[in-house]
Amino acid sequence: MRRLRYTAALATVALAGAALTAGAASAGAAGAPVGEAPALPPGAGVAGPESSSAPLHITVALRSADPSGLNLLATHVSTPGSPQFRHFLSPAQVQERFGPPAGAAASVTAWLRSQHLSTGPALGDGLLIPATGSTAQVEAAFQTTIEQVRLANGQMARVNRQAPKVPAKLRPWVATVAGLDNLNAPQPGLVRGTGPGPQACPAARNTPHVYTAAQLAHAYDFTPLYRQGDFGQHVTIALFELANYATKDVSTYNRCYGIHPAIRRVRIDGGTTIKASGQGIGEVTADIEVAGVMAPQARILVYEAPASGGDASSLDNYGAIVQQNRAQVVSTSWGNCEPIQSAQVLTVESQLFQEMAVQGQSMMAAAGDSGSEDCLENLRQVPAHLAYSLQVDDPGSQPFVTSVGGTAITRYGSPPVESAWNQTPGGQGFRAPFRGRHGHRPKYPGNLVGGGGISRRWLMPPWQAGIAGANSSGTRCGAPTGTACREVPDVSALAAIGTRHTRGYVIYGSAGAFRGRGWQTVGGTSLATPLWAALTALADQQMVTHRLGLLSPSLYPIARQDPRAFTDVVLGQNDYLAAGGHPSHYACRYQGVPGQPCYRAVRGYDMATGLGTPRARYLIADLLG
Repeated sequence: MRRLRYTAALATVALAGAALTAGAASAGAAGAPVGEAPALPPGAGVAGPESSSAPLHITVALRSADPSGLNLLATHVSTPGSPQFRHFLSPAQVQERFGPPAGAAASVTAWLRSQHLSTGPALGDGLLIPATGSTAQVEAAFQTTIEQVRLANGQMARVNRQAPKVPAKLRPWVATVAGLDNLNAPQPGLVRGTGPGPQACPAARNTPHVYTAAQLAHAYDFTPLYRQGDFGQHVTIALFELANYATKDVSTYNRCYGIHPAIRRVRIDGGTTIKASGQGIGEVTADIEVAGVMAPQARILVYEAPASGGDASSLDNYGAIVQQNRAQVVSTSWGNCEPIQSAQVLTVESQLFQEMAVQGQSMMAAAGDSGSEDCLENLRQVPAHLAYSLQVDDPGSQPFVTSVGGTAITRYGSPPVESAWNQTPGGQGFRAPFRGRHGHRPKYPGNLVGGGGISRRWLMPPWQAGIAGANSSGTRCGAPTGTACREVPDVSALAAIGTRHTRGYVIYGSAGAFRGRGWQTVGGTSLATPLWAALTALADQQMVTHRLGLLSPSLYPIARQDPRAFTDVVLGQNDYLAAGGHPSHYACRYQGVPGQPCYRAVRGYDMATGLGTPRARYLIADLLG
């Protein structure tokens, strides 16, 4: 997934004269590069050329005719007090005002077809043009070569060895060509353990170290909404996924709870299979089950694209959610550390999220499970100086996304007492390759920790500045003097997995990588995110339009004005490199105090738990008001 700095005015492409014809485009020399060829990750080696006959899906992303206008309107429709607050547009209206310049899509499509590539319907309100052909056809069209690469972990990927080129007269309209490589596919955030809304059956209740849906509903104050008959009916939740799921597993879970949510697959770029999903099947299964049980009458659309498609699959998936506009709530549990993403693709992704805001779609993303050092899990794919540094997760760091962090419940109740999620559950998680560095044992297992920190790509959005600006400077993202950088997360919820010392979520999964396991405990900010998506669906249900749009600009003033709306988390910290709660590698200056672990949960907003966890009854009343 990807990024560039958030600005109030992105560069607008000026077109001189009439729209370029397809014939003129074909006549132009295919000599204008788009971006750069990606560098090979550490430890990766070229294994040979990609098969010339192998099918390849790519996506050509176009530039908006008015990017600064899109940014401005997305801000206004999302900000309480603005005259345009919640005056949303349809996809057709968005495309008319903010799509690519007149004739650009037709000219680019005509050129792609002249190169013997098949094109699909435009996505993302006209900004994305999907195309398919053989590897040889794609190489010829974009004047590049595509090779197979063996990564340090043994997995295979593909990479284009030269920057793609397009005809010079098309170049001003093309933002990026996605899908030529798949080196940095987004990763699922699910972590697994060992082991009165809807009421759970005995099999779920008896799973060790878990909270059932009814217990979570009580803890986060969903129960009064259920008693009022609000179960999220008339609202649709879109789940962004890069994996498949087994219908029988979800059906078993729903039968346990006696619920019947309407769940449908939406296959993007052909969808994917359980066999190809790997560990991702756990992510999509958990997302569906948590969103469905917490908003049991909401409709769930599972947008699934093949992870092997790289950036093309991700953009097409988000683009389809935007173009179809069938869902009021959008949730993703997939992400990557911010610095490894393409700046060009990040800009396109940002525009898609702005379009969601303009259309009234509430977009939320997991903050990550690697604490304040989000790239550390990618040490084999990134240089060491990035892995051992303070980083955040994309797309949660995007300004037009509500980022969801993680907590652990230390004393159950309504509301519960919680701390920032930071646990080393008996060897769970990946083995961080410390090799004895920074005071750790050579085989010290990496903690599982809620993500958070300061973006190196994006300026702080205006709705966050008043409450979070004191904690950040503009250094990391190059913000002008007197301004700051985007901070994450915005909010949090339970992310812990079940152990002897804490409780997590319970799900059911047996297919594919589940290997027949059945009832089990899982955790991660990727579970907190669909919980927040379900809460938003309950709120949307009470709106006449069933649309709240981007939540973040409303959440910050609510936190100031109504102390009942959030449970402020003031315990713990999210330093991934801290053993047993003691800071080790990275210490930060936080709230003016040096030598603090990154980052502490403190009174008010913090970069470990954001504004805190929800008290749904009061928060939804405030959102509606």
